[in-house]
Amino acid sequence: MIATTLTKNKLQVSLSREVPDQFLSGVSLSKAKTDEDLAREAADGDVDAFEEIVRRRREGLVRFLTSFTESTVDAEDLVQETFLRVYRNLSRYDPRKPFLTWLYVIARRLAINFKRNRSRRGESPLPEGETELHENECATPSDSGSLWSSASKLLSPDAFRALRLHYGENMPVKEIAEVLGKTTTGTKVLLFRARRSLADQIDPQTYEPIHP
Repeated sequence: MIATTLTKNKLQVSLSREVPDQFLSGVSLSKAKTDEDLAREAADGDVDAFEEIVRRRREGLVRFLTSFTESTVDAEDLVQETFLRVYRNLSRYDPRKPFLTWLYVIARRLAINFKRNRSRRGESPLPEGETELHENECATPSDSGSLWSSASKLLSPDAFRALRLHYGENMPVKEIAEVLGKTTTGTKVLLFRARRSLADQIDPQTYEPIHP
Protein backbone atom coordinates (compact mmCIF):
# COMPACT_ATOMS: atom_id res chain seq x y z
CA MET A 1 0.00 0.00 0.00
CA ILE A 2 1.23 3.49 -0.80
CA ALA A 3 -0.11 6.66 0.73
CA THR A 4 0.82 10.27 0.06
CA THR A 5 -0.16 13.55 1.64
CA LEU A 6 0.65 17.14 0.71
CA THR A 7 2.05 19.09 3.63
CA LYS A 8 3.56 22.57 3.34
CA ASN A 9 3.64 22.20 -0.44
CA LYS A 10 5.88 19.17 -0.22
CA LEU A 11 4.97 15.59 -0.89
CA GLN A 12 5.26 13.42 2.18
CA VAL A 13 5.64 9.84 1.05
CA SER A 14 4.45 7.03 3.27
CA LEU A 15 5.28 3.56 2.06
CA SER A 16 3.34 1.08 4.14
CA ARG A 17 4.37 -2.50 3.99
CA GLU A 18 2.60 -4.63 1.44
CA VAL A 19 0.82 -7.88 2.15
CA PRO A 20 1.55 -10.29 -0.71
CA ASP A 21 -1.59 -11.20 -2.66
CA GLN A 22 -0.97 -14.91 -2.23
CA PHE A 23 -1.57 -14.58 1.51
CA LEU A 24 -5.01 -13.06 0.91
CA SER A 25 -6.45 -15.91 -1.14
CA GLY A 26 -8.73 -17.26 1.57
CA VAL A 27 -5.83 -18.02 3.90
CA SER A 28 -5.51 -16.47 7.33
CA LEU A 29 -2.16 -14.78 7.88
CA SER A 30 -1.94 -16.45 11.28
CA LYS A 31 -2.33 -19.89 9.69
CA ALA A 32 -0.13 -19.38 6.63
CA LYS A 33 3.12 -21.32 6.69
CA THR A 34 6.25 -19.24 6.81
CA ASP A 35 8.94 -19.43 4.17
CA GLU A 36 11.09 -21.16 6.76
CA ASP A 37 8.42 -23.83 7.31
CA LEU A 38 8.13 -24.41 3.57
CA ALA A 39 11.89 -24.56 3.11
CA ARG A 40 12.19 -27.15 5.85
CA GLU A 41 9.44 -29.25 4.26
CA ALA A 42 10.97 -28.86 0.81
CA ALA A 43 14.32 -30.01 2.17
CA ASP A 44 12.54 -33.16 3.37
CA GLY A 45 11.31 -33.82 -0.16
CA ASP A 46 7.97 -32.01 -0.27
CA VAL A 47 7.77 -30.73 -3.85
CA ASP A 48 4.51 -28.88 -3.19
CA ALA A 49 6.21 -26.86 -0.47
CA PHE A 50 8.91 -25.73 -2.86
CA GLU A 51 6.34 -24.86 -5.52
CA GLU A 52 4.62 -22.64 -2.95
CA ILE A 53 7.91 -20.84 -2.30
CA VAL A 54 8.29 -20.23 -6.03
CA ARG A 55 4.72 -18.96 -6.27
CA ARG A 56 5.21 -16.56 -3.37
CA ARG A 57 8.58 -15.17 -4.30
CA ARG A 58 8.87 -15.27 -8.08
CA GLU A 59 7.40 -11.83 -8.84
CA GLY A 60 9.54 -10.08 -6.26
CA LEU A 61 12.65 -11.75 -7.61
CA VAL A 62 11.84 -10.73 -11.18
CA ARG A 63 11.52 -7.12 -10.04
CA PHE A 64 14.74 -7.29 -8.04
CA LEU A 65 16.79 -8.96 -10.76
CA THR A 66 15.51 -6.70 -13.54
CA SER A 67 17.14 -3.82 -11.71
CA PHE A 68 20.44 -5.59 -12.39
CA THR A 69 19.88 -6.98 -15.87
CA GLU A 70 17.89 -4.09 -17.42
CA SER A 71 15.86 -6.75 -19.20
CA THR A 72 12.94 -8.79 -17.93
CA VAL A 73 13.93 -11.60 -20.28
CA ASP A 74 17.32 -11.97 -18.61
CA ALA A 75 15.74 -11.46 -15.20
CA GLU A 76 13.33 -14.35 -15.82
CA ASP A 77 16.27 -16.57 -16.72
CA LEU A 78 18.08 -15.57 -13.54
CA VAL A 79 14.97 -16.25 -11.47
CA GLN A 80 14.90 -19.80 -12.81
CA GLU A 81 18.59 -20.20 -12.05
CA THR A 82 18.08 -18.79 -8.56
CA PHE A 83 15.34 -21.24 -7.68
CA LEU A 84 17.35 -24.10 -9.14
CA ARG A 85 20.34 -23.08 -7.00
CA VAL A 86 18.11 -22.80 -3.94
CA TYR A 87 16.54 -26.22 -4.54
CA ARG A 88 19.91 -27.89 -4.89
CA ASN A 89 21.16 -26.32 -1.66
CA LEU A 90 18.12 -26.67 0.59
CA SER A 91 20.02 -29.12 2.76
CA ARG A 92 22.46 -26.32 3.61
CA TYR A 93 19.79 -23.83 4.62
CA ASP A 94 19.47 -23.12 8.34
CA PRO A 95 15.72 -22.66 9.06
CA ARG A 96 16.55 -20.65 12.17
CA LYS A 97 17.62 -17.83 9.82
CA PRO A 98 15.37 -15.81 7.48
CA PHE A 99 14.79 -17.73 4.27
CA LEU A 100 14.03 -14.59 2.27
CA THR A 101 17.45 -13.13 3.01
CA TRP A 102 19.14 -16.36 1.95
CA LEU A 103 17.10 -16.41 -1.26
CA TYR A 104 17.93 -12.83 -2.20
CA VAL A 105 21.62 -13.19 -1.38
CA ILE A 106 21.79 -16.07 -3.86
CA ALA A 107 19.86 -14.04 -6.44
CA ARG A 108 22.14 -11.01 -6.07
CA ARG A 109 25.30 -13.11 -6.44
CA LEU A 110 23.96 -14.65 -9.62
CA ALA A 111 23.01 -11.20 -10.93
CA ILE A 112 26.50 -9.83 -10.24
CA ASN A 113 28.09 -12.79 -12.03
CA PHE A 114 25.69 -12.28 -14.94
CA LYS A 115 26.62 -8.61 -15.28
CA ARG A 116 30.33 -9.38 -15.01
CA ASN A 117 30.17 -12.06 -17.70
CA ARG A 118 28.07 -9.88 -19.99
CA SER A 119 30.57 -7.05 -19.63
CA ARG A 120 33.47 -9.35 -20.49
CA ARG A 121 31.67 -10.47 -23.62
CA GLY A 122 30.87 -6.88 -24.55
CA GLU A 123 27.17 -7.66 -24.90
CA SER A 124 24.30 -5.20 -24.80
CA PRO A 125 21.70 -5.54 -22.00
CA LEU A 126 19.11 -5.99 -24.76
CA PRO A 127 18.72 -9.62 -25.82
CA GLU A 128 18.30 -10.47 -29.46
CA GLY A 129 14.78 -9.64 -30.59
CA GLU A 130 14.25 -6.92 -27.97
CA THR A 131 14.53 -3.51 -29.55
CA GLU A 132 13.60 -1.29 -26.65
CA LEU A 133 13.81 -1.17 -22.88
CA HIS A 134 10.95 0.52 -21.10
CA GLU A 135 12.28 3.04 -18.62
CA ASN A 136 10.16 1.63 -15.82
CA GLU A 137 10.81 -2.02 -16.65
CA CYS A 138 12.44 -2.77 -13.33
CA ALA A 139 9.12 -1.93 -11.68
CA THR A 140 7.37 -4.72 -13.66
CA PRO A 141 4.05 -4.26 -15.50
CA SER A 142 1.95 -4.57 -12.35
CA ASP A 143 3.59 -1.42 -10.99
CA SER A 144 2.85 0.71 -14.07
CA GLY A 145 1.54 4.15 -13.19
CA SER A 146 2.33 3.72 -9.50
CA LEU A 147 4.73 5.37 -7.12
CA TRP A 148 7.01 2.37 -7.55
CA SER A 149 7.24 3.04 -11.26
CA SER A 150 8.38 6.60 -10.62
CA ALA A 151 10.76 5.40 -7.92
CA SER A 152 12.47 3.12 -10.42
CA LYS A 153 13.09 6.13 -12.66
CA LEU A 154 14.27 8.55 -10.00
CA LEU A 155 16.34 6.45 -7.62
CA SER A 156 19.69 4.76 -8.01
CA PRO A 157 19.45 0.98 -8.53
CA ASP A 158 20.60 0.25 -4.97
CA ALA A 159 18.19 2.78 -3.48
CA PHE A 160 15.29 1.31 -5.43
CA ARG A 161 16.27 -2.23 -4.40
CA ALA A 162 16.54 -1.25 -0.74
CA LEU A 163 13.20 0.54 -0.76
CA ARG A 164 11.46 -2.32 -2.55
CA LEU A 165 12.92 -4.97 -0.26
CA HIS A 166 11.93 -3.00 2.82
CA TYR A 167 8.36 -2.13 1.86
CA GLY A 168 7.58 -4.70 -0.81
CA GLU A 169 9.10 -7.75 0.88
CA ASN A 170 8.82 -6.66 4.53
CA MET A 171 12.56 -7.11 4.95
CA PRO A 172 14.24 -5.55 8.00
CA VAL A 173 17.11 -3.12 7.46
CA LYS A 174 19.72 -5.53 8.79
CA GLU A 175 18.69 -8.19 6.29
CA ILE A 176 18.56 -5.69 3.41
CA ALA A 177 22.12 -4.73 4.26
CA GLU A 178 23.15 -8.38 4.03
CA VAL A 179 21.44 -8.81 0.67
CA LEU A 180 22.96 -5.67 -0.83
CA GLY A 181 26.40 -6.20 0.70
CA LYS A 182 26.26 -2.97 2.74
CA THR A 183 26.51 -1.98 6.38
CA THR A 184 23.34 -1.58 8.41
CA THR A 185 24.09 2.11 8.92
CA GLY A 186 24.73 2.60 5.21
CA THR A 187 21.43 0.93 4.40
CA LYS A 188 19.54 3.16 6.84
CA VAL A 189 21.04 6.21 5.16
CA LEU A 190 20.19 4.81 1.73
CA LEU A 191 16.54 4.34 2.72
CA PHE A 192 16.29 7.76 4.32
CA ARG A 193 17.68 9.52 1.27
CA ALA A 194 15.48 7.48 -1.06
CA ARG A 195 12.32 8.49 0.80
CA ARG A 196 13.38 12.11 0.91
CA SER A 197 14.21 12.08 -2.79
CA LEU A 198 10.78 10.74 -3.68
CA ALA A 199 9.06 13.29 -1.47
CA ASP A 200 10.90 16.09 -3.27
CA GLN A 201 10.48 14.83 -6.82
CA ILE A 202 7.05 13.21 -7.18
CA ASP A 203 3.75 14.91 -7.97
CA PRO A 204 1.22 14.02 -5.22
CA GLN A 205 -1.68 13.78 -7.65
CA THR A 206 -0.19 11.66 -10.40
CA TYR A 207 2.78 9.97 -8.69
CA GLU A 208 4.77 11.05 -11.72
CA PRO A 209 8.19 12.75 -11.51
CA ILE A 210 8.03 16.53 -11.28
CA HIS A 211 9.79 18.07 -14.27
CA PRO A 212 11.41 21.49 -13.68
